[in-house]
Amino acid sequence: MNQQLIFNNDFIYSESQSAVVFSCLVSGLKVWCFIKNDNAMSDVAFLAQVKADAFTWEDKAEEAIEHEAYNEKGEIWL
Repeated sequence: MNQQLIFNNDFIYSESQSAVVFSCLVSGLKVWCFIKNDNAMSDVAFLAQVKADAFTWEDKAEEAIEHEAYNEKGEIWL
């Protein structure tokens, strides 16, 4: 486990972003991660699916952070 990377259990659906949002701490700094809802799933169903697959999404976020795949706002989009 990477001790410099801590995931918060704060998954929410952002209607304005059409994505599930969660945060993690990277060496003490909060980074926002987004999972775009490209499916025809409802917001509620998509959030439930992401929560069910949380460990997979956290692994993907960790990989993106390791590769410094931040956008201009310092966010990670998966």
